[in-house]
Amino acid sequence: MAPRLMGVDVARGLAVIGMFAAHLWPRELLDERIFDGRSAILFATLAGVSLGLVSGGSRPTPSGRRGRVVGGIAIRAALLIVLGLALQAWNPYLLVILPYYGVMFVLALALLFAPRAVLLGVAALLAVVAPWLASAVPVDAYGDTALSGAGGLATQALLVGAYPALVWTPFVLVGLAAARSDLTRTRTQVTLLVAGTVAATVGYSARFVPGASSISWFDPADHEGMPAEIVGSGGVAAAVLGLLLLVTASRRATSTDREPTGGAAGVVRTVLRPLAATGAQPLTVYTAHVLITSPLFTVYRLSDPDAAYGLPLGHLIAAVVVTLAYATLWQRFVGRGPLERAVGALSRPWAWSAGTRP
Repeated sequence: MAPRLMGVDVARGLAVIGMFAAHLWPRELLDERIFDGRSAILFATLAGVSLGLVSGGSRPTPSGRRGRVVGGIAIRAALLIVLGLALQAWNPYLLVILPYYGVMFVLALALLFAPRAVLLGVAALLAVVAPWLASAVPVDAYGDTALSGAGGLATQALLVGAYPALVWTPFVLVGLAAARSDLTRTRTQVTLLVAGTVAATVGYSARFVPGASSISWFDPADHEGMPAEIVGSGGVAAAVLGLLLLVTASRRATSTDREPTGGAAGVVRTVLRPLAATGAQPLTVYTAHVLITSPLFTVYRLSDPDAAYGLPLGHLIAAVVVTLAYATLWQRFVGRGPLERAVGALSRPWAWSAGTRP
């Protein structure tokens, strides 16, 4: 069982709420807001963290027991792809990340137990090579691949889709490397914060390089998939994770197994607990969001044909409040999220006959 780290759950909850905002914020044009792109990239980075934690964290699963870990992740990836495609068919108003998320899981399996230096090296290489490959794919007027058949499906999933898996794999690998560095250590948390801040500064400063306006690789705009965005937004994700791990860290008392709840750290943890509860069941919350917003978007477009993007702001506020309340109460009285429980069980078929709990 992967260890629970409150900072990771809070970061994941923040990413989910950020994606709510990206989908629902009312606007006439798709002008870039702070939550656009960066929320999904934080989500992808935390996917790498989750893969690292379920495969042993800073002490990777011994070689003799890795088969079931890899098999479980592969099944989970397939379930995410199927669920994501179904959700995308149900809600055409949103770009559902789950199918790409599943493909990223599959790609990451090849490096699941690689050393941190290899993970970071491949991430850096892909940050340059993947955008270059994507730029060579012929696309139609909507930005989708112009290729057909298996080649078209592969290039859409890996290089030119809404969340192209190969372009986004660097985020997963950085998260995996972070999990291999022991996220409970203050040194790791500070390194994530500092290195992430530096990367974000470099990536978003690229647009100010002389002549950058004519070089697409220096464009850090959201969802462009250029090296500047990968470095800049990836840095934001790392910095946010490091900061949240730092502010939610608590030292265990020497005379008891219970974590102290007093002082500033206790106040911060209490305030952030609803976000952590949301981040502990992201699949359930995200799926509910996609299911519920489809009819809302339909009704809103029918009632206001001139509406451009999003919904009235009250919908976003209600979605956030209801989500935080639901997640807090569910975690308090039930525990694991319903879809997290189901996917956990389905991805461990060898435990069914033994009656082992997921």
